Amino acid sequence: MALSRPQPGGLVEVRRRCSPDCLRGLRLAPGFGSFIDPSRGVEPLALAAARGDYVAVATTDGVVVGFFVAYRFALEGLRAPVAFDFLYDVVAEVARGWRGRGVASRLLDAALSDPFFEDKALLARGRPEYWDCRGEECREYARILEETAARHGFMRLQARLPGDAFTYARVGPRAPVTLEDLERLVARLAAAVFGEFYEPL
Repeated sequence: MALSRPQPGGLVEVRRRCSPDCLRGLRLAPGFGSFIDPSRGVEPLALAAARGDYVAVATTDGVVVGFFVAYRFALEGLRAPVAFDFLYDVVAEVARGWRGRGVASRLLDAALSDPFFEDKALLARGRPEYWDCRGEECREYARILEETAARHGFMRLQARLPGDAFTYARVGPRAPVTLEDLERLVARLAAAVFGEFYEPL
């Protein structure tokens, strides 16, 4: 499904549940680098779609200026990998030249309104190691990420996973867990990884 709206610099179209073929017919705008290698173009997004991940993109004139990916949560570092069918991690990024124009909010509005997420629980995790910023810029970037998550129905958890600056969660109306369940689950997983050094925020 595609949803369009004029934006400064061109008409932005949001495409949900993108297929690999659809994505390979697009080009990647300059200014990415947090979650994907820009030298590979749209191929990382196409491969994610081929794995069955949920991919939505914001495009203008066939160029991807923002993306949203939801993929099955998996935690390594334990004796056995941990995964849950209902639990997804989400990542989103907007090309630098398109930030501050509402593209991220458009992507989240379109993606999260998809019935696909009604029976899912989502985690939005702040991972500074992937951010394309430094110092004070990172603090401002984190603030924007947290505000954007909160505006789209994500609630901050007290528990956080290894490497996370923060963890937000959003529970669909038909998901088999509650927000409180997720708080306990994330705390247990964090304790299993951090061991005796773990303390909730």
